[in-house]
Amino acid sequence: MSALLLQELLQAPSETLWIADENSKLLLQQGFQFDGDLLSNRWDIAERAEGKVGRSFFSDFHFEELDRNYRRIVYSVSKEKAIVHHIINQAPHFLGEGGELVLLGEKQSGIKSYAAKAAERLGTAKQLQKHGNEYSSTNRVDHPSAGELIGELDYPQLRSLPELNGLYSKPGLFGWNKVDKGSALLAQQLTTELPKEGAHIVDLGCGYGYLSAQLAPLGKFHFTATDNNAAALHACERNFHSLGMEGVVLPSDAGSELESGIADLVLCNPPFHQGFQVEGDLTDRFLQHSARLLKMTGTALFVVNEFIPLAKKGPHYYSEVQLVTREKGFCVYRLHP
Repeated sequence: MSALLLQELLQAPSETLWIADENSKLLLQQGFQFDGDLLSNRWDIAERAEGKVGRSFFSDFHFEELDRNYRRIVYSVSKEKAIVHHIINQAPHFLGEGGELVLLGEKQSGIKSYAAKAAERLGTAKQLQKHGNEYSSTNRVDHPSAGELIGELDYPQLRSLPELNGLYSKPGLFGWNKVDKGSALLAQQLTTELPKEGAHIVDLGCGYGYLSAQLAPLGKFHFTATDNNAAALHACERNFHSLGMEGVVLPSDAGSELESGIADLVLCNPPFHQGFQVEGDLTDRFLQHSARLLKMTGTALFVVNEFIPLAKKGPHYYSEVQLVTREKGFCVYRLHP
């Protein structure tokens, strides 16, 4: 995707907005330069882009913060359908007449369907070009009034969901409207792995804050929750506030920005997908930073899919790795420095 994406970014770059999801990460290497603006819901992408692009924005795709219109919007479509629909819906508001929305993606990304939806939204004919294993769709805004909105219309709104016992979540966050089975299994272990009163808990890859919310009623703790995703941070912060939890919610790439040796307990259900791809080193990064964050007397609790070889990876960072339980395709591990 990088070659096709780069080709599109080099057309009128100063008048282009690059919507950069995790699929765009490979381009942001040393020596890369883009004169336009970048908007991403990924903390690591927005941070890596600093100094390499005209302006870098980190948010849950809040276009209104950009304070300008564009001639072109270039977007490699995200894995989350709700995000793609939101961006297609917003595009006409930030493209002048004659402006272009360029969508990119491989076949499995749903690009053909998104091309049709973009044409419907912008009131144009569907346009799709094949480039090897990749496709591009360029839709021009030819009329001041765009077509009907597509998909879910209240993407920005947090929702208190009964299936999450009233916790807040929203589209744009992986598994946003359900309790992850692995996290539920880890939460079941918390009563027997209970830290001391006043302990500092670090929730790595916190999502909407489910694990912290399950631990909070069991004692008085201070929480630091981190995630790379803007929607997750927004939801987790709301849940901390609504539950009266003591702590902070911070953007971070696997906890890399946090101070060493602060945690009595680390909770982690690490992701293993980066966009549409399985990225094997994600687990290693969470293990590495969790070990750095723990006090020498601390404990880390990880839950992973059973095909993730945490029992082999863990000893590279911890002196003790114990399997706590294995159920329904998931494993919970207890790790000590």
